Amino acid sequence: MNILIINAHSSKNKGDAGIVLSMIDSLKKEFPDCKIKIKSRFPELDANIYGEEVLKTSFYTKKSFYKILYTLKLLFYLNIKNYHRDNDYKWADVVLSCGGGYLLCHRFSYALLQHLFQIKLAIDYNKPVIIYAQSIGPFYNNLMQKLTKKVLNKVTKIFVREDISLKWLEKIGVSNKSVAIVPDSAFSMDMKKSDFVDNTLANLNVKSIGPLIGVTVRDWDFPEVTNKKEHRKNYICSIVETIKYLEEQYNASILLIPQVLGPNSFNDDRIISNEIKMLCGSKNLILLDYDFHPREIKYLYSKMDLFIGTRMHSNIFSLSNKIPTVAINYEHKTKGIMKMLELYEYVIDINEITPDSLIEKVDLCIKNKTSIINKLNLIIPKIIIKAQEPSKYINNLY
Repeated sequence: MNILIINAHSSKNKGDAGIVLSMIDSLKKEFPDCKIKIKSRFPELDANIYGEEVLKTSFYTKKSFYKILYTLKLLFYLNIKNYHRDNDYKWADVVLSCGGGYLLCHRFSYALLQHLFQIKLAIDYNKPVIIYAQSIGPFYNNLMQKLTKKVLNKVTKIFVREDISLKWLEKIGVSNKSVAIVPDSAFSMDMKKSDFVDNTLANLNVKSIGPLIGVTVRDWDFPEVTNKKEHRKNYICSIVETIKYLEEQYNASILLIPQVLGPNSFNDDRIISNEIKMLCGSKNLILLDYDFHPREIKYLYSKMDLFIGTRMHSNIFSLSNKIPTVAINYEHKTKGIMKMLELYEYVIDINEITPDSLIEKVDLCIKNKTSIINKLNLIIPKIIIKAQEPSKYINNLY
């Protein structure tokens, strides 16, 4: 069995890397002798992460001039069959558009065109095409809606991570006959016991005797609001005040953990993490500025007593370890996953966050810690099994 995974982003994003690794884990269970190739935007960063052959995505560029040229080409290719050739697609028995949240647009989107082109290319080669555990939407551009509809109506099967994605597919006119809801694949990623993590935690200069709390943050451009700077300031203030509150009220130690380290400055969590650390001015707030392997970082999160996550996959990694978690929602995928776990009351929207509202959620999570752990002990094993459904579906195809 030859399997081609397309639309991979960058292993500098530990969540995106976790998705690919979990897909590999699941596929190897169904097809122990399968051969896997991965199409990535940044193969030079990913070559040593996955243990599989990593190839460069067609038509990816960071230069503005070439983006304009490639945009015109992609628009043309999306309407012409068998125009572009790629031997990796010819090699594959099945093509998987990897899990994530990239099939969306707030405006005309070169990135969306690029993702759709990769899917369309597999269709032109008459390969079975599986959309693997995706969050899909929103779509706020009519042309992008039409192109997405055109491509997705031709794939073999679509697996989405939450019901709101199903509603977006219905809204843009994609048939629901080939759509199923499954958990995010990263729930099933195997974690790796790490001496480096254990030694790092053992050597922390922690002076408090309270709980150990992990926190992930991210920069965000607030695409759905007008006063973007004020919302960003309010988000940062909410994190800072909550950290101070946890230290004073619970004598907690806080680990600020960058989940994404690139591939650009906007997606480098170390920058905003350092900003928050400076504003807190706390001795019990420690920034873990390390480039952990995704399996290691999941192991690290298993050592927390409580977790507060903006990065969705940091929440998934912590929740799969049955760690009580407060999730900060910046796209609908977070709400959908927390709803699936019956933990919707522990989600707060990034557009509406305030110090008081975040502290209230954290207090509630701490108060209900035992019941949350009991619930996760019941739900997570079922979620892990269900997260492997796309691979089982592929097995049934063959």
